[in-house]
Amino acid sequence: MMKILCTGDLVADLIVPIRELPLHAEMHQLANERLLVAGGSSNFLIVASRLGLEAQAIGAVGDDWLGKLVLEQLQDEAVGVDCVDVVPDATTAISIELVDVNSQHVFVGALGSGQTIAKSFDYDDVVIGSEAVFCTSYALGEHSLFLPANSLQILQRAHQHGIPTFFDLGPAAFAVDREIIEGAINVSTIVLTTQDELLTWTGATSNVQAATEVLSLGPDIIVIKMGSRGCTIVSTHEKISVEGFEVSVRDTAGAGDAFAAAFVYGYLRKYSLAQVGAMANATGAITATRLGTGTQLPQRPEIFQLLQEHGFEFDDTFGHNDHKTS
Repeated sequence: MMKILCTGDLVADLIVPIRELPLHAEMHQLANERLLVAGGSSNFLIVASRLGLEAQAIGAVGDDWLGKLVLEQLQDEAVGVDCVDVVPDATTAISIELVDVNSQHVFVGALGSGQTIAKSFDYDDVVIGSEAVFCTSYALGEHSLFLPANSLQILQRAHQHGIPTFFDLGPAAFAVDREIIEGAINVSTIVLTTQDELLTWTGATSNVQAATEVLSLGPDIIVIKMGSRGCTIVSTHEKISVEGFEVSVRDTAGAGDAFAAAFVYGYLRKYSLAQVGAMANATGAITATRLGTGTQLPQRPEIFQLLQEHGFEFDDTFGHNDHKTS
């Protein structure tokens, strides 16, 4: 089984479905249900594990009931949490999502608080034996309980050993020192980002111009997520556009995390980039059809079924396409 590492703080998600957005002062709405699940990078870890990868979390949670809930849910999903520190007298971050019947949502975040954990360990021991390392910009923020420098060092050491590294730019990138983000991009094999994030980050006016700028920092590939329109995959020598899947959208929270996990999975299985993009699109699309993140995320059979229904055939012995277009 292929082992992958995901570094950074773990968070909880509270999903509250309501009638309509926006909210207005003195206007009261009742929620008929609520979901409290592992969220953030846990979404990536859960989908990776469900697809068949040995997913290992490296990070921290607070010593509170939310941290306990997150760790228990990850363990139930066969995600390794032995390298997650439970920080005494600290609180676990929570993201509260209000989502209405029209699939509009808004997030309210409460960052974790407590003493940052500065780990002293042999980074080679951490990364050697892994097939990939995944990190998001959220892991590099000053708020983190798990020292951001540790996450960056894990990325750097994996890169030095030739282990594929994946970095998701994410919305948190705009709240982190630009040099730190560029440092992460510099040691990443593949950068994942939404179109809006990419254009805002680079200040470019086109995807091609923006992708070229990011690739100049060191990555081999940049993956541009475009929601229902699918994704565009750009390398130094090719550009591939992969169509999305038409689905009935309920809640897009977690879709990007699920997309990333499927992309890493397909890449490690040496599918063609076109196949990897299709698998990632399918995983993100299924996620968007249901309410909630964490335990609500797609299972492997669902993903392959959707792909098969749309004419995609995947060799379950996993081909040797070496990431060339099909």
